[in-house]
Amino acid sequence: MNGSKPELADTYNMHGISIEVGGRGAWAFYTDEGDTARVVSENERRQGMMIATRTEDMFEVADCLVRFLAAAKKPWVVFSVDMGRFIRAYDPITLMRLTLDAPKAYDHRGVPLSKSSRKDALRLFSEYYDESMLQSLFRMRRLKADGKYSIYVVDGGFAITRLEGDTGLIYDIYVTPSKQGQGLGSELMKCALTSFAGRVSSVYLHTSYPRAKRLYEKFGFKAVYSQLGIRLDEVSLSPPTTK
Repeated sequence: MNGSKPELADTYNMHGISIEVGGRGAWAFYTDEGDTARVVSENERRQGMMIATRTEDMFEVADCLVRFLAAAKKPWVVFSVDMGRFIRAYDPITLMRLTLDAPKAYDHRGVPLSKSSRKDALRLFSEYYDESMLQSLFRMRRLKADGKYSIYVVDGGFAITRLEGDTGLIYDIYVTPSKQGQGLGSELMKCALTSFAGRVSSVYLHTSYPRAKRLYEKFGFKAVYSQLGIRLDEVSLSPPTTK
């Protein structure tokens, strides 16, 4: 941002767009992680960046990138906290990352998704993701087709996990409002952790809810950092002009 040559090493795993701001060139890079685009450049977590000649151009770069990702039907974009002032207009939410080393197994009531539980799971998917049953069916099929994901259900809730080499991700946990307060969140967490026990060295998840954070901390999770997320399918945006 000070006119020096930008450092573009290690961008081979990123996607990028170029933008013209007042006749000046600018760029934005992001890492594609399924439903989420990540623009994070915090120390070792180099998963995206924004580059401009002038600091004031960064607002335009961020706006153009958000519009580009929304037009590309990406549901989420996550930025590092130090980029917060450039995306303030989108009212980003704070996402806390929590990690747990050496997950252990528990007794629980959760079971893998099956033909008999699919109908109820689809209803819960539709409720949680705020989409039609048909859209939820396509979502479920995509997850099941990807061998990294697993879906577990209880009566009134579900958990989705993803295996990432030696690390596990608790992708989503949801309990329908009428069943909340009955311990189903704990059952689903026990189920998810049991699925990882002996298979990964650590597990991580993201949350923006203090109440959920307290539940996760009871299982030994510890907050390691915060980032900023924008739910793109909840904002109305026009496509960007990029080149």
